[in-house]
Amino acid sequence: MTDDARKDETGTTATGNAGDVDVTIFVCTNCREATDSEARPGIGLIEALKLATEGKPLAVKPVTCLANCDKSPSAAFNHRSGWSYVFGHLSTDNVDDIVTGAMMLAEDERGFLPLRGRPMCLRGKGMTARIPPFHHHEDMPS
Repeated sequence: MTDDARKDETGTTATGNAGDVDVTIFVCTNCREATDSEARPGIGLIEALKLATEGKPLAVKPVTCLANCDKSPSAAFNHRSGWSYVFGHLSTDNVDDIVTGAMMLAEDERGFLPLRGRPMCLRGKGMTARIPPFHHHEDMPS
């Protein structure tokens, strides 16, 4: 079922966001705070992000594992037709920065998250991977 099919009469999608979704933020739900702990910080991050993204062209979805366990909790940005990014070492303290970064990606006409202006938690040690879109093409260097 598409987001359009799931819209209610107010134009809100099943994810709670208005309009078309440009970027989906996937948050890992598997990692725990400590090896003996049942606390899963990704769950709280998802709830905080859902509130912070209301009315924005962003969706927030849980994912069992992003295979970024050494940097948990982790999140991934997936642009509908552009690049994807994986970030780690996140917390609910980073919610505003995560939303800022996701909006930067959503607003970039190339579907690329520019480094200039990107919040610090989405740079350096916080960034794990940048994944090109399926249709991406570059020539081999000469």
